[in-house]
Amino acid sequence: MSDQTAPDASSAATQGAVPQEAARDDARTIRERLAQVTENVRTASESAHDDPEAVRVMLATKTQPAARIRVALQAGHTLIGENRVQELQAKAPELADIPHEPHLIGPLQRNKVNHTLRAGAVCVQSIDSLAVAQKLSDRIAALAAEGHEALVTEAPGTLHAAADAPLLGVLLQVNTSREDSKFGVTPDAAEELAEQVRELPHLRIRGLMTIGFPGTSDEEIRPSYAELRELSARLRETGVLPEGATDLSMGMSADYALAIEEGATIVRVGSTIFGARG
Repeated sequence: MSDQTAPDASSAATQGAVPQEAARDDARTIRERLAQVTENVRTASESAHDDPEAVRVMLATKTQPAARIRVALQAGHTLIGENRVQELQAKAPELADIPHEPHLIGPLQRNKVNHTLRAGAVCVQSIDSLAVAQKLSDRIAALAAEGHEALVTEAPGTLHAAADAPLLGVLLQVNTSREDSKFGVTPDAAEELAEQVRELPHLRIRGLMTIGFPGTSDEEIRPSYAELRELSARLRETGVLPEGATDLSMGMSADYALAIEEGATIVRVGSTIFGARG
């Protein structure tokens, strides 16, 4: 007769409940943090824009598993931003059953254009070269002609038909901090890029994007956001940016309130909602 005893059923059930309880606690924390960020953004937006709804919260979901993103989506937020094409691809099937609007906010290489479109991105916020923009426009036309089912327009969930002349939303990334380590066109070159991209038949410029200066004080950070706002106003006034290209995607967890003061319409918030990345 064996000395081993069968595990107590109640003990096994308790052990199985631990991960479920942890998952519930994690989901509750995400919802609470998201609610607080939303309220903060509404307050800042009311002050800066006289409209609490003028600024959208983008869930910056780099390295976050689909299950945690789903919690935020179920709380009513639909705008998500992925830094990497590979993550955009991997999470798309897991989130396909819940309405959301995926944007690519990280750098895009020409050899990843096809993957980005097939993963269902509705906007690319990191356009900083004509070569990438041209490749995007060309591939959209080709995939639409093929009737590719994953290719969507700016209205989430709307499939392209070959004859629909679809448009993909894009933002031009501008390196207002002038750091060599950052992507983005220089402010001086933004006008030329905007003129080139606006002529591409399957792209629609929705505005500008920047990553702020990594300073520790408002005085260090603010100028990079103010410059993007001023650049946008100048390019719209001269007609270089098309009508409706008013989006300013700027500000992250540490400085989104400051970015809103300087005119942000989209803030990309990750760690404040999901916690520090492991």
